[in-house]
Amino acid sequence: MIKVIWVVLVILAILVPSYARAAEPGALAPLIPPGTRLMIFSPHPDDETLGAAGLIQRLLREGGKVKVVFMTNGAGFPEGVEREDRISNPTAKDYRDYGDERRGEALMADTRLGLKEGEITFLGFPDGGLTSLFSKYCSGSQAYRSPYTRQNCPPPLEIVIPHTIYTGDALTREIEREILDFRPDVVATTPPQDEHPDHHATYSFVMEALARLSKKHPGLKPRVLTFLVHFGQWPIAQGAGTGSHLNPPEGFPDKGIHWVSLALTPEEAATKRQAILEYHTQMLVMGRYLLSFARSNELFILENRVLPQK
Repeated sequence: MIKVIWVVLVILAILVPSYARAAEPGALAPLIPPGTRLMIFSPHPDDETLGAAGLIQRLLREGGKVKVVFMTNGAGFPEGVEREDRISNPTAKDYRDYGDERRGEALMADTRLGLKEGEITFLGFPDGGLTSLFSKYCSGSQAYRSPYTRQNCPPPLEIVIPHTIYTGDALTREIEREILDFRPDVVATTPPQDEHPDHHATYSFVMEALARLSKKHPGLKPRVLTFLVHFGQWPIAQGAGTGSHLNPPEGFPDKGIHWVSLALTPEEAATKRQAILEYHTQMLVMGRYLLSFARSNELFILENRVLPQK
């Protein structure tokens, strides 16, 4: 019996390291040559910095172009508003003001990464409501109304297409307009496996917009990368990384998933940390979580799925 157990242990010792090596993320750098045009669709202010601050810096330094598009201003965060304003029953104005503050933080953070204000766009769609837009309020004249800001359309200064209201079709059309204007080589956003509803809804909207555009503009075929932000306790939990290195989360549904990693220079990592710290409202509520993304590398999933046809 002891001999059988010993043989099993030897086999496992051989197989497990082999499997671990096979699961190691590949390198992203060879896939993003100098001059790459990157467009990031960020569900909220801070997601773009947590997931792709190093990539933004790298491409800008190597002569590429980057455009960041925020789906929401992050206004629908009751705990954040209560902590920031030290109140217990926020009003609609309190939420709108909070969204404006987060908008300002995003400008500061992304400017620190090297972006100019004209390379940052806010669509102003409802924080906490993107899933409803994709499923229930996908089209028609009935607009979704935010339970936080009480708005049913983007702020006037953030409307890309005139007369836009909070519907899924309106958001998809605005995403199409942004992609067509910028013509990216690479589009990055959050993956469908991300556990935040706004995050997997953002993925759905971006993929739908790309599918529509592929019919009208067959030559427009950007590569799609996704960056994970919410999955259990990752990346704070044990197993997220060894020292300062970020690894894919344990238990992630990885069938068909192709992880790639971007190793950051010390300067890129330090600037990323400084950009994260610009999000004062979020540091107040979940600072440890945000700073857990300030590692020596960034992780992405290289999408290879066929665009949905609608």
